Amino acid sequence: MKQKQAKKKTDWRRTWQNNRYMLGLIHKAHPWIIPVSLFSAVLGASSAFLTRTYLLSYVLNAMQEGKSLKKILITVGCIFGFAVLCEVYWVFQSYFMSLKSPLVVAYIQKRLQHKARTVELACFEDPAFYDTYIKAADEVSNRTWQVLNNLSNVVWVVINTGATITLMMTIDFVFILIALLLLCYTLLIGKKRNRLKFEKHQVNKICDRQKEYVRRTFYLSDFSKEMRLTEMWKVMFRQMSASIKEQKANYDKYGYPLMWIAYLSDVIGDIVVYFGAILLAAYKTLIKKNMLLGDCFVVINSVTNLAYNFNYVGDVFLRLDENSLYIDNLRAFLDYESKMPEDPLAPETGAFETLELKQVGYTYKDQDKPALEGVDLSISKGQRIAIVGHNGAGKSTLIKLILRLYDPTEGTVLYNGRDIRDYRLSNYRSRFGSVFQDYRLFAVSVAENVMLRSHLTEEDRTRVSNALEKSGIAGKINGLERGMDTNVTREFDEQGVMFSGGEAQKISIARIFAGEQEIVLLDEPTSALDPIAEQEMYNNMFAACEGKTVIFISHRLSCATMADRVYLFENGKIAEAGTHSELLAMNGKYADMWHKQADTYTDMSGEVKA
Repeated sequence: MKQKQAKKKTDWRRTWQNNRYMLGLIHKAHPWIIPVSLFSAVLGASSAFLTRTYLLSYVLNAMQEGKSLKKILITVGCIFGFAVLCEVYWVFQSYFMSLKSPLVVAYIQKRLQHKARTVELACFEDPAFYDTYIKAADEVSNRTWQVLNNLSNVVWVVINTGATITLMMTIDFVFILIALLLLCYTLLIGKKRNRLKFEKHQVNKICDRQKEYVRRTFYLSDFSKEMRLTEMWKVMFRQMSASIKEQKANYDKYGYPLMWIAYLSDVIGDIVVYFGAILLAAYKTLIKKNMLLGDCFVVINSVTNLAYNFNYVGDVFLRLDENSLYIDNLRAFLDYESKMPEDPLAPETGAFETLELKQVGYTYKDQDKPALEGVDLSISKGQRIAIVGHNGAGKSTLIKLILRLYDPTEGTVLYNGRDIRDYRLSNYRSRFGSVFQDYRLFAVSVAENVMLRSHLTEEDRTRVSNALEKSGIAGKINGLERGMDTNVTREFDEQGVMFSGGEAQKISIARIFAGEQEIVLLDEPTSALDPIAEQEMYNNMFAACEGKTVIFISHRLSCATMADRVYLFENGKIAEAGTHSELLAMNGKYADMWHKQADTYTDMSGEVKA
């Protein structure tokens, strides 16, 4: 379970670039967010200096110097009026940010989701790439506001510190040197602290994801039967305990060093700086009598704040560095250049005529053995092609290459005689309608699940109704109170419906009946159906797909009797090819598979047995 965390190293140039990158995203999301925040920081710093530092000094010194009460009250009134105006602006800013901040997070999340949708499928089969995406998505909201707040705090501390230094320089420069002690400590030790915090956070993220997975297994319906009928709950408990144990070890490893760093910071700030300033100010005021009473209070009141402001100036750079470590994940994902980019200038495909695979091979990342090798295959318009073979034979990989979810590592896929990589990607894929064995239904309405889009017209709804009828699920759907508008699952709707595996598969198959694509790809589309329902489904499907090209994968060979050509795959290669009758006559591997399955669901004449 333990995973070593690679230590990230960032130079200051990269740090500035990363923080500027995040500010650029915020600006693109809403151009007024940054100016409103910075103006608030200017007002806040000015108000804080006037009310917390300058006001007391002015009143005490003015009274000691014998200035008129009227002049003192006018000055106090002006400062009070300015503070009231600042409060009014902060109410506006708070309201403005509450309205606009969700737009910023939504904008960046959409950028992430768009990138996730457009990168090639192989990226999500790469653990390192997938981990980068998860970390980026998890941190985007938090880091967005940390970067913005950091910028606002920089403005605040520069104005407040500058005004306080100006005032204290008129009193005694030595107090500024005392305040600088905390800054020196921060710069010396702060970067080490950031690295420790980052490494601790990364390990905790992995543990939190593991714990979240265990938590889901106890309430998601996908796991409900196994959790009740087996002892998998004990395995999950053990997994949870291991994650908690690793997280505790992580806190033990990093907690003590971070505690001592924080402790030393408090010692320097509270004892050395604060008490040192008090003793010096008291000495100058009471013994040497070369400091006014108001100035003494200013020093006592301001030196700690000034020390922490100095400390924050140093901490700003460290926070920039800390944020940069996380923004790196975001940039790495958003800046990733897809190996299958959408080229809007690329030509469209045109009406389908032929699809050819010439010596096509594919090897998955970090695998020595090819999943496909030397595949030659030709499909013409209107043909029904069956792809059969045992698990792991390469059938699903073939479908993914045809859909250009992967590009072959060897050979070429041709559409109408032209390499499919030459075509506009979205247009090429739009020629295909597909249903996979690992299909997914979304937590939206049945109708939207069938059409795979929203804003359905009456014509769309008619197509959905006909598609549900052909897939054999219309009776179930029409019997529901909201019909095709019923939401799938109860995740966001208490009136939603949990469909059985076979019912859900029929809804997914309805997508083919509702579609208008020229080529239909079916990867084990009826695996959850019994043989009789499967035969009926294929009969309906082939009737609905009259004139279309159909490519289907199935372990059950009964459907192969309806194919114009059958390809038997074994170990990533085409072992046998021909019509159903031709392959039976060869009395080879296909014939052996057929005879082993025949007694289960069909006889040689195609009549289905009970």
